[in-house]
Amino acid sequence: MASLSQTTKWVLFSLSLVVLLGAAVIVNGFHNGTTTEQIVSGINVDNGDTKINWERYNTYEVELSESYTITGSGIYHLTGSIADGVLIVNTNSEGVVKLILDSVSIKNSNGPAIACYAADDLVIELVGENVLEDGSKYSNDYDEDVKGAIYSKSDLTFQGDGILNLTANYQDGIVSKDDLKFGAGTYYITATDDAIRGKDSVYIVDGNFVITARGDGIKSTNDTTSGKGFVLIENGNIELSVGDDGIHAERSLIINNGNINIVKSYEGLEAQNILISDGEIKIYASDDGINAGGGSDATSEDPRGGGAFSSDANCVLTIEGGDVYINASGDGVDSNGYIHFNGGNVVVDGPTNNGNGALDFGISINQTGGTVIAVGSSGMAETLGESSSIYNISVYFETSQKAETKVTIKDSSGKTLIRHIAAKAFNHLAAGTEEFELGETYTIYLDDVKYQSFTISGITTTIGNSGGTSQPGMMMGPGGRQGF
Repeated sequence: MASLSQTTKWVLFSLSLVVLLGAAVIVNGFHNGTTTEQIVSGINVDNGDTKINWERYNTYEVELSESYTITGSGIYHLTGSIADGVLIVNTNSEGVVKLILDSVSIKNSNGPAIACYAADDLVIELVGENVLEDGSKYSNDYDEDVKGAIYSKSDLTFQGDGILNLTANYQDGIVSKDDLKFGAGTYYITATDDAIRGKDSVYIVDGNFVITARGDGIKSTNDTTSGKGFVLIENGNIELSVGDDGIHAERSLIINNGNINIVKSYEGLEAQNILISDGEIKIYASDDGINAGGGSDATSEDPRGGGAFSSDANCVLTIEGGDVYINASGDGVDSNGYIHFNGGNVVVDGPTNNGNGALDFGISINQTGGTVIAVGSSGMAETLGESSSIYNISVYFETSQKAETKVTIKDSSGKTLIRHIAAKAFNHLAAGTEEFELGETYTIYLDDVKYQSFTISGITTTIGNSGGTSQPGMMMGPGGRQGF
């Protein structure tokens, strides 16, 4: 039977998800019923594996030495190694299988290391340190859908406190054609394409992940089944260095907690709906840092007066809490629809080119809580919005400021409200904090030298002339450091 602690983790996860989504309804309900409904109804968590009574099933002790096929339900305690072969699960009927990988090594020069063709549920429990590696080419013995070093047509759940060292030489690392879940464990994954791919869903309750991939790091792809196509992260430590998206969900991405460090990506986080409740998140991206993008390319008139643009009312980015740092060469924080900053600390080192902005939205942006600091180029610069319920500023600097410039904003008593050391050259700053007050005067310092004082005159106070700044060019500087 699954341990009480394991079952409790899944149950608590489901309860916390209900609370989190309920909060999203309260906060976001004012702008558009469709977008709120999209966030709430777009999640269908499957915790069916927690209902399995493993005491009903026999346990089989298997020492691996060559390719091995499992055809019946049960618990298989696996030891030993396969030098060049595959472990296959094919129950050919309804049934559940648990594989206990106990310091196992499986390498296959012509296919996957583990392939599950049929089972109601496949559970892999990690014990000790395990090594799995597939071949750079697969033989014709495998279906064309088999593209992962660990491949399952069924729901796939990982648990246990062991280690998995996984090398995917062909394409993907771990693939499930249904739901893919991680309850615990440590994972070192190197993949030629995507590292972790669950078609219906990927959700991580806990675990440690170090991922290097040429494609996406963590991905869910289902865009046709209601309630699927999501990635949920409850906790854990995740480090990603990838060629495409760090974490990609076709529909919804929810981060409830955890430490996520995307050290290299094309786009850091991408989904139609993104909800960040808590956690420590760092993103380095060659394009957009966070992108709430949808499939609709409906064109309408830009409410900001910019003419025609692509917008999608189903796209929502909401940050409720946590510490989020973004270093992006494209847009820093981007949504085809709505952006909500409701809490937490968000810092953006945005683009140096004028074709992108530190903040970018299709319909509206607003801040109701927390602190937001966004620096970048002025060509496509956006404010934190007149619809915000707290005061924010938009600063156009007279000249381009070099990388490593320290920006400080203090109140009349000398208290520091905003502090940021920019990673790159910039000439625009958008910032909002609950500590700004109407009618109060504040002072901007650059490298501790007074730059300009200003008085909050409305929801958005503009300092400087948007048409009078020189451009920062394409200069790149060292990584930014920020503080509040």
